[in-house]
Amino acid sequence: MTIESNRSLGGIAAVLTLLGIFSQLSTIFRYAFPNSLALDILFSGAGSLFGILAFVGFILFLIAMYGFSKDYNDHRIFSYLLYGIIITIVAAIIVGIIFVLVILLNFASIFPSSSASSSPQISSSMTRIFGYILPIFGLVGVIWVAFNVKAFNLLSDKSKVPFFRIGAKVLLAGAIANIVLAIIFAVAGLYVSLSLNALLALLTVGSIIQDVAWVLFAMAYFRIQAPVAPVQTVPLINVPLVSGQVKYCTHCGAPNQPDALYCTRCGQKL
Repeated sequence: MTIESNRSLGGIAAVLTLLGIFSQLSTIFRYAFPNSLALDILFSGAGSLFGILAFVGFILFLIAMYGFSKDYNDHRIFSYLLYGIIITIVAAIIVGIIFVLVILLNFASIFPSSSASSSPQISSSMTRIFGYILPIFGLVGVIWVAFNVKAFNLLSDKSKVPFFRIGAKVLLAGAIANIVLAIIFAVAGLYVSLSLNALLALLTVGSIIQDVAWVLFAMAYFRIQAPVAPVQTVPLINVPLVSGQVKYCTHCGAPNQPDALYCTRCGQKL
């Protein structure tokens, strides 16, 4: 594909990724209206729809970055993303296993045998465990973002579009904000009772910061220009002049010998 087509794919991917903000905002709305079943269904459906569109944007993003790695003849633009996906998946699996082990080791305290008054205790125990584990998940997310930053910085250098580098910094700031908020939630959970909905609402702050980064990426993609092909100059070749073998009469056009003084047809002076 050409740079123009990859530019369009990248821009569309960024716009679709931005639609994921509606999925994040639906979490806030569900937290604001916890007792409305109709609104809960509406926000859940809208969040799922925009989540799917954001996933489509992610696929287009990978395709576009692969195309740019070919256009600029630098495999690292796509390789950074590929490494980031692999390492992030492995790290997420490890953290997930740790989370399951923590749940199993604390199964008695999370799910007490007495069911009559267990609901508040279950909520409190799960909230505390989530509070501990989510900063670790946030660190896993930073791994993926860090590889994105490397890819965007390289694309910025190749395309001469500074918005990629600016957007990469904002993207990293959003990921760090999520870790900080998760740590604050974990520490606050030691002293006051907090709900998981409150945590999810807090994490939307970092996600919205990352959405700002994708606005910058969308602007950057549409600013990429195809490189101008260098003008091919043809060297001049000095061709020796060959003396004429025929002298044409300027009056009648008849051919004459090169040393003739008068035309052999009309007799006019040459």
